[in-house]
Amino acid sequence: MDRPVLLLNSSEEVLRVIDWRRAIRLIFQDKAVTPYSRTKIYNIESTQGKFHLPRVLRLVNYVHTPFLSSNPTRRNVFNRDKWVCQYCGCKSRLTIDHVTPSSRGGDSSWTNLVTACEPCNGKKSNRTPKECGMPLSRKPFKPTVIQMHLARLDPKIIQEWENWFSGNQKDEGLI
Repeated sequence: MDRPVLLLNSSEEVLRVIDWRRAIRLIFQDKAVTPYSRTKIYNIESTQGKFHLPRVLRLVNYVHTPFLSSNPTRRNVFNRDKWVCQYCGCKSRLTIDHVTPSSRGGDSSWTNLVTACEPCNGKKSNRTPKECGMPLSRKPFKPTVIQMHLARLDPKIIQEWENWFSGNQKDEGLI
C-alpha cells in the first residue's frame, strides 16, 4: 500500500514526502496536523474502522533543516531524468553518460551526468554533444532534496500537491 504524504514545516515550507505509517505516528504523537480541513484524504482500513489520513500534514513545531545534499548516484541521475534517454527519449537499456567526457576533464557532478541509452552513449563516445550533433533534451542540473523525493513518485500524486510548490496553497485551500 503506497500512500505518500507531503510533510510541511510549521511555516508551511515543504520538507519531504513520508509514507503513511510515519504520517499516522506523527498525528498520534501530536507532532503534525492537517493544514486545512478540505485537504484530500486517504481512507485506511483498520481493525477498528476507517482512518482518514490527510495527504498533506503540517508539523506543529518548527524544525530547523540544515542544508542537505544528495550525491549523483546512478539511481538519482535516472530519477532526475525520469528514466528517459536525454538524447533520443527512449526508455530502455539506460546508462549514465558524462556530457563532457572524463578523458577530457569532465567530472562526475550533477551538471555533467545524464541518462543515456546504450546506442546513444556509444554513438556519442568520447565527444561532446555538440561535436557529434546530439543535443540534450534538457540541460543537467543539481536537483533539490524535495525534487529528489518527488522524482520517485507517481506524477498524479505530484499534480495534487502542485499548488504547495508554487506558493498558491493559501489561495486554493484545497489540495
